[in-house]
Amino acid sequence: MMKLKIKSSDLGKIDAHALETYPYECVGLMIGTSDKETFEIREVVKAKNTLNSPVAFEADPQFVYEVYRDAENRGLQLIGIYHSHPNLHAYVSARDAEFMKFWGHLVWLILGLTQEKIIERKAFTMKDGKIHNVELELTDEPRPS
Repeated sequence: MMKLKIKSSDLGKIDAHALETYPYECVGLMIGTSDKETFEIREVVKAKNTLNSPVAFEADPQFVYEVYRDAENRGLQLIGIYHSHPNLHAYVSARDAEFMKFWGHLVWLILGLTQEKIIERKAFTMKDGKIHNVELELTDEPRPS
């Protein structure tokens, strides 16, 4: 099974972003490295949901391009998109599946939440037109000695 490796601190940033934009969906980008089996996040970048919607998201294409180019210039890549589903579970909606057709090589981290808390997190990717689960793996940051 494919894995999404993420630091606890980065997951905390994503959770906070989802809670602060509630009741609207949040959206952000995940920068890092990937191979056939593993996506490894090095940083998360908050984006603005230009739709201001509780059931849909869209990020400014120019912003996405700038983040993509910046990552590339640093030897990294855009490896994923995260977004939230307010008052719903973390699943791939029909709208998500349509976007995944264009961004299928990326990992999608979806958060289900209420106003008070994150209720679940799930990651997915699309290969050969089929949606696959991606295992979340928290990586602890080394503590200074």
